[in-house]
Amino acid sequence: MKHTKKIAFIVFGLLVSMLSLTAQEKPETEVLTEEQRQLMQEQRELIKANREAFKATLSEEQLAILENEELTRPERHNALALTFTEAQQAILTENRENVRTVREEFRASMTEEQRQQMRARRMHRIQDGNELRETVRERRRQRRINIGN
Repeated sequence: MKHTKKIAFIVFGLLVSMLSLTAQEKPETEVLTEEQRQLMQEQRELIKANREAFKATLSEEQLAILENEELTRPERHNALALTFTEAQQAILTENRENVRTVREEFRASMTEEQRQQMRARRMHRIQDGNELRETVRERRRQRRINIGN
């Protein structure tokens, strides 16, 4: 019992120290130039405007499908997709293309150093998430063992 508490304490200490190290890194916006921040903001605004314009085209039947709590999210998505008109499908296709274009412009504006920094941050986030998941799994195992005894 004492041994598991020590291990849990050590793991917790490691996680806290890693989180503090990540917190000291520059946020992504400090890595980006003003032009790149502007591109990101434009992309967010474009996505938001496209989403609102698309929602305005939905019929009452389609809105009812979206609000149906009895369906799971994938079931709602599939049921809604079956009801799309050709115009709505065209809007979705155009929206995807617009987002893809803006994303490609953003990627083209990045330097190799910025790409490496973004990749490194992504990897740190993945590792942090994996460590957290493993800690949760270990705690659950310990609870099962303790309940069994």
